[in-house]
Amino acid sequence: MTNIQTYRSLAERWWQWAASIPTPRNPLTDETGEFAAEGQPDDVWFLAGTMGGAVKRQCSIPSDQPIFFPMFNIVRGFRRTLLFRGTPAPVCPQASGSAELNGVSLPVYEVSNQKKFTINAVPESPLHFKGDVTVKAWGLWGYLEPLDPGTYVLTFQGEIRPGGFWVSAKYDLTVV
Repeated sequence: MTNIQTYRSLAERWWQWAASIPTPRNPLTDETGEFAAEGQPDDVWFLAGTMGGAVKRQCSIPSDQPIFFPMFNIVRGFRRTLLFRGTPAPVCPQASGSAELNGVSLPVYEVSNQKKFTINAVPESPLHFKGDVTVKAWGLWGYLEPLDPGTYVLTFQGEIRPGGFWVSAKYDLTVV
């Protein structure tokens, strides 16, 4: 898969997925991976980063679905920036990200959703907005074709300079 339009669509769907799950069960705020399966679509498996800082999670995922995850991502409304903690623009040339699967570097895809889309955030969402919000998005993303059954270690991280905001996630994956 190399179609940037497909990555844009996945990024849009990822934001809608992340906003649709209340904080107590939201994969973004999950410290262990217990809630990784919440709200997953049938055709792709989304993994969550963090709202800042590092996390280690364990989860099982299906072997028939590709995996899509953010190393660093933001959305911007038309009146104010939304998420992450005051990041100033929908494109962050000072941001960087990386990912590895079992110690092997993965490609990083810069995805800019410059076409407006609507996110409906549930009232209990951990995101900094609630209800219907029209946004643009930008991010550094990772994509994996479906993995064979087995165990894997996926790590990814991102940061923005200056300012020191960073995220890091380690997933111990069991693919079934």
